[in-house]
Amino acid sequence: MQAGRRAVRRLRTLPVPPLAPALGLALGLAGPPLCAQPQDGLSLSAGYRIQHDDNLFRLPDGADPQRVLGRADAGETVRLRSVGLRYAHDFGLQRLEADLGLVDYAYDRYTQLDLLARNHDLRWRWAVTPWITGTLHSQRDESVNSFADASVLTQGNRRLRRDDSADLRWQVDARWSLLADVRDTSNINQQPLLGETSERLRSSAIGLRHDTARGSSAVLRLRSGRGETLDPLRTPDPLRDNGFSQDEWLLDLAWPATGQLSVDAGLARVQRRHQRLALRDYDATNTRLNLSWTPTAKTLLRWSASEDTDSYQTAQSSIARTQRWSLLANWSITPRLALTLQTGEERRRALQPPPGQAPDPRRDRTRDQSLGLRWSVQDNASLDLRWQRVRRFSTDPGATFDSRALSLGLNASF
Repeated sequence: MQAGRRAVRRLRTLPVPPLAPALGLALGLAGPPLCAQPQDGLSLSAGYRIQHDDNLFRLPDGADPQRVLGRADAGETVRLRSVGLRYAHDFGLQRLEADLGLVDYAYDRYTQLDLLARNHDLRWRWAVTPWITGTLHSQRDESVNSFADASVLTQGNRRLRRDDSADLRWQVDARWSLLADVRDTSNINQQPLLGETSERLRSSAIGLRHDTARGSSAVLRLRSGRGETLDPLRTPDPLRDNGFSQDEWLLDLAWPATGQLSVDAGLARVQRRHQRLALRDYDATNTRLNLSWTPTAKTLLRWSASEDTDSYQTAQSSIARTQRWSLLANWSITPRLALTLQTGEERRRALQPPPGQAPDPRRDRTRDQSLGLRWSVQDNASLDLRWQRVRRFSTDPGATFDSRALSLGLNASF
């Protein structure tokens, strides 16, 4: 029995999607947390954050806020009140992890954006034997969306993401494992965004995993699914297809190069076919690379880069190719005080126009910089201050913008 428990614990150390607390997206600050990690059992968390954004609606450079918004400035202050409940416990070979949370977005002037977000992250890590394991997972993430690509400023702007899945792993021996899973994912925007549709994708996958004695791993998956768009408020368009199928070959690699440096990389070949309009079909290769380096016990550097192709259906394009990079640096000044600096850039271009249409000339380049300071007042309470600037440069003058935000937050767990 003890050997079985040790085997299950070893499996749990394998890479899985991060289990962020229910309040993390609204209250989190990039970098290692200073507060003590919650122990198994039942715990409660609460937070309050006040944030001021000087260009909430991402108005283009030179725009007159009085004419567009009916106000002299484009700034807005939002207050976020949050509460979360976490429970984690082992039941023999089984383990239950549950995060439930509420985030209340309250805007000073634009109350149509107010939102009570209901979020959860539930996992049951089951095991029939130490060699046959799996996870049942359900995640719901609700938030107020960015206005960078929104065209309507007078209504709510909620984004809801769902991810429900079940996976199975059969560890054939110490090195090889067989994998299988089914997933149901959706991304729903309350108001239509430029080029981006609300979608739901149901898929299944089979795969093979190889682990080495040094801790490296390689995972190869074949995923196939069918999807549909979910945009009832979008104006009907004869050049928009509401149904599609998608096949993917996915290769994920993890390599702990040294005790301080780790490498995480991925390669995906994506093929999307539409039910009605073949002109919207595409084949693409997506890549990602993450390097994490801890030169000292108090310092973390993380560099990430990716290139992705996604559906981007407009009158002049069918897909968008996006290149991203980011650099994060975290320094634990003292055991209770940490400084985080993050900078990055995203470049997007629309491609593959429908027959007879001129290519979309628009090119976007977005820069994002942030600086944060977190003070762990006690083991279960922290105070953080964060400054962020987002700038977009575009060949379309109406799409350029510059915004700055300053926020102060208090988080506590019990």
